[in-house]
Amino acid sequence: MKQKKVVSAIGLVTFILIASLATSFIIFAAKSSSVKHQIKHLLTGRECRECNLSGANLSGIFLEGVNLENANLENANLWSANLVNANLKNANLAGVYLISSNLIGANLEGINLESAFLEDAYLGGGNLKNANLKGVFMKGVFLVDADLEGANLEGANLWMANLEGANLQGANLRNALLLDTKLTGANLKGAVMPDGTRHE
Repeated sequence: MKQKKVVSAIGLVTFILIASLATSFIIFAAKSSSVKHQIKHLLTGRECRECNLSGANLSGIFLEGVNLENANLENANLWSANLVNANLKNANLAGVYLISSNLIGANLEGINLESAFLEDAYLGGGNLKNANLKGVFMKGVFLVDADLEGANLEGANLWMANLEGANLQGANLRNALLLDTKLTGANLKGAVMPDGTRHE
């Protein structure tokens, strides 16, 4: 009798486990299908405001001039993507890979790029007002003439980054790495420097 109960219990646990895995697979498949549908919508209509593209693979894709305002691209792969003149205002790009991507002239006002990877990315002339760039890896990034007024760059890695002529007025650079960083002609008025002091 005890043996039957044990077998029944094992069978029940197995059933629950299989059901749980099946449910997880269905949810994953549905999410994957939804993301694919939204990517298709983005590529055909060049607009996908407030879309949920978290975890999407958009590496190397031509996205010049697209409108992704308020979209969620958390942990997406945008390696070498072309986002010239794109609108990413208030979008969530936390943890994304934007390595070697081209964002020249893009509107990144209020964007969340916390802990993102932007090594060798091009953001010259970009609007990054009030952007969250906390802990971002920006080695070698091109930010010439970019507007970073009020941006949060706390703990950002700006090794060899080019910020010549950039507007960093009121920006937070506390604990940021500015090794070999080019800041010629940059506006640092009121910015909090890596050591915590405020630039006059």
